[in-house]
Formats: sequence, C-alpha cells, structure tokens
Amino acid sequence: MEEMSIQAIEMKRLREKVATLETNCKLAQLKQKEEGQKAQRMSERMKLLEKDLTLDKPLGKTKEMMWANIIDSINNIWPSIHVIFEQTELLNITTKVI
Repeated sequence: MEEMSIQAIEMKRLREKVATLETNCKLAQLKQKEEGQKAQRMSERMKLLEKDLTLDKPLGKTKEMMWANIIDSINNIWPSIHVIFEQTELLNITTKVI
C-alpha cells in the first residue's frame, strides 16, 4: 500500500512537471511568434528606409518638376516656332515667285 502511495505521489509530481513543461513550451511558441512578427515589421521598415536611401522619392519629385518646366518652356516657345514656320513658308513662296 505504501508503495502505491509513493507511486501516486510520483505520478502527481510527474504530471505537474509535464504541465509546467507544456506551459513553458506554449510560452516559448508565443514568444517565437512575437519575435517573428517583430522581425517581419523590421524587415518591412528596412525596405522603406532602403527605398528612401535610393532617392526614389526625391528623384521622382525632381523629374516631375523638370518635366513640368520642359512642358512650360515648349508651350512658351511654340508660338515663336509657329511664326518661324510661317515665315519660312512665305520665303519659299516669294523665292518661287521671283
């Protein structure tokens, strides 16, 4: 009988130890998941910072400004170019007449 009591106590101790190990395992899994999410967020942040370092944003804005200036210049010059074409056409007509 005493041996059974010792075995029961041993079983109870082992069950408690298993329960503790299971709890520790679950905590470790949660911590690992959290660390994985943290690593993912850091990776995404690094990609954003790398993109900023490659000057994509500043160069994009600079390109927009340059093209806007080029288009404005073309629009400002176009009437003069049109007049030059008309004058050239008139010169051609006058040389044919002469």
